[in-house]
Amino acid sequence: MSIRRLAGMGAALSLLLAGGLAAPVLAQSSEDAQVARRMEAHVTFLADDALEGRDTGSRGYELAALYVESHFFALGLTPAGNAERTSWRQPVNFAEISLSAGQMSWTVPNGTAHSWDHGDGVALIPSQVGEVALDTGFVFVGYGLDVPSHGLDDYDGLDVEGKVVLALYGMPEGLPSELAAHLGSAKATTAFEHGAVGYIMIHSADTRNIPWSALMGYFGEPQTRWATADGVPQSDAPGIKVEGFLSQPTTAMLFEAAGQNLTAIQDAAAAGASPKGFEIPGAASVSLTAEARYFESPNVVAILPGSDPSVADEVVVVMGHLDHVGISDDESAEDRISNGAMDNATGIATLIEVARALSLSDERPRRSVMFLAVTGEELGLLGSSRFAADPTVPLEDIVGVVNLDMPILTYDFVDVVAFGADHSTLGAIVAEATAEVGVATVPDYMPEENLFVRSDHYEFVKAGVPSVFLATGPGGEGREATAAFLADNYHQVSDEVDLPFDWNAAARFVRVNTSIARTIADGEERPMWYEGDEFGDLFDADGPRATRP
Repeated sequence: MSIRRLAGMGAALSLLLAGGLAAPVLAQSSEDAQVARRMEAHVTFLADDALEGRDTGSRGYELAALYVESHFFALGLTPAGNAERTSWRQPVNFAEISLSAGQMSWTVPNGTAHSWDHGDGVALIPSQVGEVALDTGFVFVGYGLDVPSHGLDDYDGLDVEGKVVLALYGMPEGLPSELAAHLGSAKATTAFEHGAVGYIMIHSADTRNIPWSALMGYFGEPQTRWATADGVPQSDAPGIKVEGFLSQPTTAMLFEAAGQNLTAIQDAAAAGASPKGFEIPGAASVSLTAEARYFESPNVVAILPGSDPSVADEVVVVMGHLDHVGISDDESAEDRISNGAMDNATGIATLIEVARALSLSDERPRRSVMFLAVTGEELGLLGSSRFAADPTVPLEDIVGVVNLDMPILTYDFVDVVAFGADHSTLGAIVAEATAEVGVATVPDYMPEENLFVRSDHYEFVKAGVPSVFLATGPGGEGREATAAFLADNYHQVSDEVDLPFDWNAAARFVRVNTSIARTIADGEERPMWYEGDEFGDLFDADGPRATRP
């Protein structure tokens, strides 16, 4: 392992001292140079080997959290890790759940019994700690969707109360990509809402040739969720006792008993047909035992109180994830530490500098601005999910969220993308704010990646709050620079501070996001979902609406 422990940390501290934590605001060019220097210092520190890749719950993450909160303190912000305003930290409990035993059985009406152990034809995924024993039955539910707005109801005419549903992996064609990504991630919740006690995926035509060993490489791993103070893992589908995945041969056997041909159904679905559900004859049982390793890691939270008493209770959230993926298990590797310079030391550095700009401004924003550095993003948006479920300000007071996640800062960007901008008035607000600093806002140029539903702001979307995810755009060298980083450095040990960073571009990214935060905070109206927007209708059905331009 190649350890550069503290090699860059002394330089980082020197840069910070040179920049001056509380220096007065200077002329634009001089200020940009200082911001660029501080951005380099922040990223250098946060991406140092001493922080061991900032894995959730690790010593390195604790050092990163201390670094962020020390800057919040120095800027005179108010602690907001609890409602009492006495701590910078909101503790997040995690449960890493491992399956110690699991079995699925099925008895055909003629009395023939079949049994599968976990890993042999079935992958069982525990959703709670302890023992689960279900006497149940199986029901095939097509893709497992219920979307009235698009005329989809795979549960129509099916009784799944107390049953384990089997659903095709993936999504049908024709749905908007972001909505499809959300619905795909919410299939277990849909099953729960229809009364099911289990949700098991089966192969689609696209996946049926994937080796079972490759699938078990994923489904056989422990699953991490955030947990309540008394150790209960969080779930959006609390009535679902078991999840999993069936192999192609196991599923084919079940379908054959119902007089159905699995391959024909998969092929028809791939061709655009809507597969019709049916019950699998016979009795089934599922049993499993799961245990958990519990650990804790904090969100770091500060707030800048608003200056206008009429709207100071309303809060704009500027956020980013502080964690990364830590140290590789490959002991033979020369360098095992994924330092996450771009992902997401750059986002946190921007967060700190936006906090600095707003807190030292001669005129504070009208609304309050919260600065939120979350943990557990790399484990599945867990820190943001925890905060959105139990925010330290009333949820109804949060008017909008701007998420900073992995801006690519290796080129002189000329535009930015606000993923999710087309769902609410935040899009127009962001465009106005970026125009003020000479940067264009452009549409999502990678819709197939569904980035709107893949980062921390999305947990606030699910809580009904208009939100956007800010990233540097495709203009100029942007498209090529982003593609190169994703191909060569994303979640790799090469995501280091020695990448060809453009620190002047980093300073401009700070100005862009400072302008965005201030424009939202100073606006006459709080952001609103557009009329007819799928996400607004799903998560804030009774909220106010704006007419889409």
